[in-house]
Parts: sequence; C-alpha cells; structure tokens
Amino acid sequence: MPKRLHRSAALATLIVTLTLGATAANDEIKASRRTGIVRAVDRVAPTVVSINTFHYKEYPKYRDPFFDYFFESPSMVRERVPGIGSGFVIREDGYVLTNSHVVENAREISVTFPDGKKFDITDVANDVLVNREKDLAVLRIDIDGLEVPEFGDSDSIIIGEWAIAIGNPFGLTIQDPNPTVTVGVISAGGRDFRPLEDGRTYRGMIQTDASINPGNSGGPLVNSVGQVIGINAFIFEQSKGSQGIGFAIPINNAIEVADQLIDGGSPEFWTGVVIQNLNRRKARALGLATTSGALILTVNEASPSQKAGLTPGDVIVQVNGFTVRSADEVVEAFREGRVGAAYDLMVLRGRTLFRTRLVLERDPQS
Repeated sequence: MPKRLHRSAALATLIVTLTLGATAANDEIKASRRTGIVRAVDRVAPTVVSINTFHYKEYPKYRDPFFDYFFESPSMVRERVPGIGSGFVIREDGYVLTNSHVVENAREISVTFPDGKKFDITDVANDVLVNREKDLAVLRIDIDGLEVPEFGDSDSIIIGEWAIAIGNPFGLTIQDPNPTVTVGVISAGGRDFRPLEDGRTYRGMIQTDASINPGNSGGPLVNSVGQVIGINAFIFEQSKGSQGIGFAIPINNAIEVADQLIDGGSPEFWTGVVIQNLNRRKARALGLATTSGALILTVNEASPSQKAGLTPGDVIVQVNGFTVRSADEVVEAFREGRVGAAYDLMVLRGRTLFRTRLVLERDPQS
C-alpha cells in the first residue's frame, strides 16, 4: 500500500479518536452539572406553586373642612392590598400546603403552577383550612392527578447537610411561573422561636442559612435527595442589612396538622390575645408587682379574652392552678386546647390579683 494511503488512514483514525474524546469529555462535563441539588430541584419544583392574594384595608380618609362644608365626603378609604407566597402539593386530589400568614384575611386567592396553570379559590370560607397557631393552611383547588413530592423524615435531619429552599421570593413568579431556588445547609434543629410581632410560638423549627425572602413563605425546604423536610416560614433579621436566619416548620409536624384539617379534625380554637414575656424593665415601667408571667399586648374585640375581662397590660401568672413564668409557658398550657374548653386564669393588673375564666371559641378564620 502506498505511503500516502497509510498517512491518510492514520490521520482519519486520529480525527475519529479526537472527536470521540471530545464528545466523551463534553458528556462528562454535562453529567457533572447534574449535581444532587439539580436532581432534587427537578423532583420537587413541579409540585411548587406561587400563591397570590388580595385583602381589603380600610383607613380614615383625609377630610377637607372646606369641601365638607358643601359636600359630604366618605370618611373611610378602602384599599385592595396584594400579597404573595408559596406552597406545594401534598395530595394528588387538589390539596396545597402553605403558611397561614400567607392567606390570612385574604378575600381573593389564586394558585399558579410552574406550567402556567392557574386556579382561583372563590369559596375562601370552605376551601381554605387554617391552623393559625401552627401557622399552617391547606388550600383546596379543583383538580385531580397532581404530582406529589416525596416527604422526608424531619426528625432525621443532619446538621450541615444541604438545604434547598424553593418558592416565590418577592413575587417573581407573577411574571414567570417557575419557582426560584436558593441553597444553604441545615444550621440547627429543634429551635423554639417567638417573633414579637407575630403572636405565635414556633416550636421545634429547622434553622437554615438558605435564603428565605418575602414570598418564600409556604414553600418547601428540600434535602439533597429531593425529599421535602420542612415548610419555609420566616427569616429573622436582628438589624437591617444583616444576613438573617431562616426557619422552617418540620414536615412531620406540618403533615400531621394538614391531615387533621383535611380529614375534619377539631376546629382551631381562638383566644384573641397576643402575649409576650415579661422582664424587670417592663414590670418597672408598668408598676407591676411581679417580673415573671405573660404580658398581654393586645386583646381582640369580641374575643374570648375580652369576654374574660382581659385588657392590654394585664399579666397572666397562673393557668388552671399552675404558675406560668413566661409567654411560652402560657402557650404550652393552651397547646392541647379544644373549642369549648374552659381555662381558669390568675391575672395581675397593676398590683391587683384577680381570677377569671376563659372559654375557648372557634377561630373565626378557620
């Protein structure tokens, strides 16, 4: 065979070898991009929804005395206020889990899936099931055959393992129905937390440094194998500009509450009071004779607490004969409460101690 043919064959072989090598290298690079986090997101993202709400806010309108002299102007202005949040499917027959604070007081609610399908909840009273104390809500939409994510065991989380927050931060999915993903680690488990402005007590929370921003609330917290281990609830920032700490409700607890709501568990009770811990500074400012107990901040009108004669500034010091030293202990005393149950309270008002009876009523939002 002529030498020229030998060279051509060798060159062709070299070209094929280089091409195959380049293809194999490209395939390896592509495969390396499909990390565990990417695969986990692929598994859960189709089940994550964005939730858009509207409620109505009334406030006094500025009145012009000169105009009012000739014309009667309305004294109140009614404003339509939007809200945003996230959620995820928990049952294939149309049940979505989210935080109760996402849908609280909402008059209009819409649920949008990543494929763009949108469902409006028109019967809010019957299709929104709420447990305010646990900050959980179940939305019922008219569809069957939904994809449901795999739920992990939140009692078996590992400190330091990957944590993936999926949701709708800052309402971005209003323009794009695909959820946003942020990644961090599980920082801690079993955290108890009580935001002062919230009035709820969160127990056994999962702490994560994955970014949880406004609109992320209600979305899933996922581990690296694609299992939902929590429901993102809030981020705590000690000061503006700080990184903040994210907290998620453990999925074991959340599913238990959701099942009770869906399957007709006992209705959520209502006390209508917001409390916080008492300390020496507050006690001195209020002229109180104690430095421990639960200080009442607000009392809702027509609530069980108002009917029991409680007012802001009172301090609950005993529940059913047991001394309570903090707001958390009061919440714990009411934890197993049921509608219709009566609680005997010992209350300090200034330097006067009195006893009252509080009867739990059905939460008007449930």
